[in-house]
Amino acid sequence: MHWPIRRALTAALVGAACTALPATYAAAQPAVSTAGGIATTPVQVVDAAHPLPALGSRWDGDRAPEGSAQWREPAVRPPAALHEHGDVTAQRLGTTYTSTAEERSATATGVDLATCRRLLPRSGERILNHYAYCHVTPVGYSVVSGGKVIGTVSWRNTTAGDGTRGSRVIRLVTGMDEFVRTGVTTDGKLSIGWATSGYHGPDGSNKACDARGSGPELLSGWQAGGTAIYTISSAASDGYGRDKVARCAIRSSVTNSGGTGTVLDNGVRFDSANYLGSNGAGIFDRVMPVMGQYGVSSTRNGAVARHIQLAQTNPGATYPPPPAGHTKSIPGGIASGKPLHRLVSNWDAAAAKAYAKNRSVVRSTCAPLRHQAGEECDEYPFASSWEGAGKGDGNFSVKYVDGTQNGNAGTDLNNWYVADRILHNDAFYVVIH
Repeated sequence: MHWPIRRALTAALVGAACTALPATYAAAQPAVSTAGGIATTPVQVVDAAHPLPALGSRWDGDRAPEGSAQWREPAVRPPAALHEHGDVTAQRLGTTYTSTAEERSATATGVDLATCRRLLPRSGERILNHYAYCHVTPVGYSVVSGGKVIGTVSWRNTTAGDGTRGSRVIRLVTGMDEFVRTGVTTDGKLSIGWATSGYHGPDGSNKACDARGSGPELLSGWQAGGTAIYTISSAASDGYGRDKVARCAIRSSVTNSGGTGTVLDNGVRFDSANYLGSNGAGIFDRVMPVMGQYGVSSTRNGAVARHIQLAQTNPGATYPPPPAGHTKSIPGGIASGKPLHRLVSNWDAAAAKAYAKNRSVVRSTCAPLRHQAGEECDEYPFASSWEGAGKGDGNFSVKYVDGTQNGNAGTDLNNWYVADRILHNDAFYVVIH
C-alpha cells in the first residue's frame, strides 16, 4: 500500500494557535462502504472553515494508479537563512518572557512533554525562558482513495525543548498523543524530522547548525508512547565574532508515506561568551527577555525598584528635569516599546568609552542632590546599557537610595545577565513587580 503526496500539512506559525479538532468529529463520520475495493464515502472535513489537513493520500493495492508518478519520500525542507537577531524577531512579533517565580518553578527540573501539555493543553507555542521551549498543536491527515476520503488520523503533537549552560547543544523531544482514527486507516510510516539554516547579517555569519536524532518510524510506535529525541548543536569554530555566536532557524516536520509537512518554525542561538561562564551555551533566542528581579515591596532591592517604577511610569517627575519644551521618555519598560541593550564595559574601546561616560554623567548629575548617610546614587537606565545617562538625550533618572539595596540590585542585575545569557548588545526589558 502506497501513500503519495496529496498536499502539505498546514504550517503552525510562530505565536499562532491552531484550531483543535471538535470532539463531535469522530462521532459524526458516516460509515465507509466499498465496492470492489473503491471507497464511496464523500470527502469529509472537520468543518467548512477548518478542514483536516490531508498530508497524504492512499492507493489501494500495491500499484500506483495508471499515469501517476512513482512516489518518492521528500526531504525535510530547511527553513530560510536568518538575517536578523532573535531579539529583533521577538520585538517585531511581540514575544516576551519574564523571569518570575511561577515560571522558574514550572521548569525547575527541566521542561518536558508533561509540562508543555499542562501549560498548553490544546495548542500554542511558548518560550518560558531562554532555556525552556514548548510547542503543542493538533496535526492530522486524510486517507484518500479514488479521490474520496475513506479515513482520517489525528493527534496532539508536542515538542519540549531544553537549552543548556556549559555546552553548545539544545535538546528537543517530540511526542504524540490523543490519537483519533476514523474510517479506513492502517499502520504506516509516520516520523518526525528536523532541519536548520544558518545566519548572515551585518555582524557576521555562520553555517547551518547540526541536527541529529531519531524517533518512531511507524504510527503504531507513536501510539505506543514513543518519542523522537533530537539535538541541535553548533561548534564554537562555526561561530562568528568574539563570542563565537551561531544563530539558526529550526524547523520540525512530520512525514508519512505520502509526504512531509512543517509543524513548527523557531530559532536558536549558541555562544561561547567568556564573561557568561565557560564552555558556551545554547538558548531559544526568538523572544525578548524581561528582567523581573526587582519588587517595590522587596527588602532586598525595593528602593531601586520604586525608583525604576517612577522613571518608567512618570518620567516627568524624575531628576534631572527635562529641558524647557521637551518631554522625557525613559526606555526599558515593555509599554515604551523601547528596550535597553546590554553594554559590556570591556568589550572594546567604544564600549569602554560609553560606559565611562554613563558613570561620569551620573556622578555630576547627582553631585548637587542632598542625601543621607548610607545612601548611594542610583541611575536608570543602567550604566551597563547603551541607553544610560551618557547617551546624551536626557532620558534618564538619578535618585539617592539605600546603599545596601542599591548594591543588592546591582548584584541581582549582573546575576540575571549571566543566568539568562544576555550578550553584549542584546535587547531586554525591565519589569517591576
